[in-house]
Amino acid sequence: MKERLVLVGNGMAGVRTLEELLKLEPERYEVTVFGAEPHPNYNRIMLSPVLASEKTVDDIVLNDYDWYQENGITLKTGDPVVDINRATRTLTTAKGESVEYDRLLLATGSYPFIIPVPGHDKSGVIGFRDIADVHAMWGAARQYKRAVVIGGGLL
Repeated sequence: MKERLVLVGNGMAGVRTLEELLKLEPERYEVTVFGAEPHPNYNRIMLSPVLASEKTVDDIVLNDYDWYQENGITLKTGDPVVDINRATRTLTTAKGESVEYDRLLLATGSYPFIIPVPGHDKSGVIGFRDIADVHAMWGAARQYKRAVVIGGGLL
């Protein structure tokens, strides 16, 4: 019987780990992946070229939906995990789905820190982490005439 491996986080690091596990022992795990975003795995580092309209979201996808299917991986997108019960080895999603696991890999990444200065909570203040942020920035660019960038991170 296969071990049930659940990956929480559909980002580059977690999926890269799955790729290696599949190379080493392709029949060992029954894999389920939960991603909070409604997209397959993509190269987050390439979001700046998407923001600049030099690339499209499709251009930066690393593993499309077919890859998950071809590798027998159940992909659950747009439904973040909100609870993990280590005693019963179950997790629960925002939509109420409950899944049991034998092995759990947490690879959720991080979120940008918004400096708590006056105005940090105003409309148009946007962190830069995912595809939704790109869309939010495009919307803000249509609405506002000036921008300030604070920080010089990877993206």
